[in-house]
Amino acid sequence: MRLSIRLALLTGLILCLTYAGNSFAQLDSVVRRAAFDIGSAVIKCTIADVNISTGQIVEVIETLNEKVDFAEDIARSYDSNLSREIMDAGIKALEKMKRVTADLHVEESSAAGGAVFRSARNGRAYFVRIKEETGIPSRIVSEQQAAMLSYHAVRQVLDSSAQELLVWDIGGGSMQMTTRHMDGGLLFYIDPMSSVSFKNVVISTIQGKDITTTTSPNPVSPEEAASALTNIKTHAATSVPPLITSRLRHSNMIIAGIGGVHYFGIPEQIGRRDSVYTRDDVAKALERWTGKNDEDFDSEFAATRLTNLILVLGYMDALGIKEVHPLDINQSNGLLAAPEFW
Repeated sequence: MRLSIRLALLTGLILCLTYAGNSFAQLDSVVRRAAFDIGSAVIKCTIADVNISTGQIVEVIETLNEKVDFAEDIARSYDSNLSREIMDAGIKALEKMKRVTADLHVEESSAAGGAVFRSARNGRAYFVRIKEETGIPSRIVSEQQAAMLSYHAVRQVLDSSAQELLVWDIGGGSMQMTTRHMDGGLLFYIDPMSSVSFKNVVISTIQGKDITTTTSPNPVSPEEAASALTNIKTHAATSVPPLITSRLRHSNMIIAGIGGVHYFGIPEQIGRRDSVYTRDDVAKALERWTGKNDEDFDSEFAATRLTNLILVLGYMDALGIKEVHPLDINQSNGLLAAPEFW
C-alpha cells in the first residue's frame, strides 16, 4: 500500500514538473514586439506580445499613429526626392513612438516601408538614416511582400476560409488586393492609384489645376464628382485582373478593407461605424459630402475625404462589390509575426 502511494505521488510530481516545464517554455516563446508600418501618409506602430513558436499574436498592447504625408511630399517634388522637412518629420514621429515602446518594455522592434520609398530617389538612403538615428531595424519591402503581410494579418483575426477572402488595402501611395489562387498560391493586384494619387488625378485631370500649387480638390462640384467616378470606374474595370473580377462576381467572397481609408475615412463620412459598409452607404455619403469645403470635414485628411468616397465607390461598382468589412489592421500586424523581419 505504501509503495503504491509513493508511486502515485511520484507520478503526480512528474506530471506537475512536465506541466510547469511546458508552461515556462511557452512563456519563453512569447516576446513583446513593436512593428512599425512606415506608410505613405501615416506611420503606424503596433505593440504586441507574440508567440514566436507559433507565429500567433497573443495580445495587442497598444497601437500608435502619426500623420507624416510622404506621398503628398513626393508628388510635389521636382526631382523625385523626399524633402528634408518630411524626412525629419518622419524621424521625429518614430522617436516619439519609440519612447512609448520603451515605457511598455518592448524587447524587439522592426519597421517596414513600401511604395513611396521605392519610388523616391533618396528612399533607400532615408531608411539607412532611420536605422542609424532611431535604432529601429528598417527595410523597404516589395509590393508583393507588403500585400502578403497585410493578407496574413487579416487571416490572423478573421475567421474565414482562405479561398473566400479578399484583402483590399488602400494606402496613401498604393492599393493592393490580395486573395488566393485555387491552387493555394497568393494572387496580387497592385496599383499606384490610391488615396493621394487619385486625389491628385481629380485636381489635375478633372479640375484642370496644378497639383504643385493646389493641395485639395474641395469643394468638388456634382459634375466633377460624376466625372471622377466615371474615370475611376473605367480604370478599375480595365486594370483589375479578370481572375479577381470573375471570382468577385461569381462567389461569396468576404472583402476585408484595411488601412485608414476603409477603417476611418469611409465610416466617418457615412456617419457611423458598423461591421460592414455597403455600396449604397458610400453612394449616399458621396451625395451628402459633395460640394463641401475642407473645413466641413473637420479632419487632418480633409483633402482626400471626398475623393476617397469616389475611389471606393468606383471600385465597388466596377467589380460588383456589394459590401466591405472594415478592419483596424495594417501592415504592422502582419509584420509582427513574420519571422524574416526579426
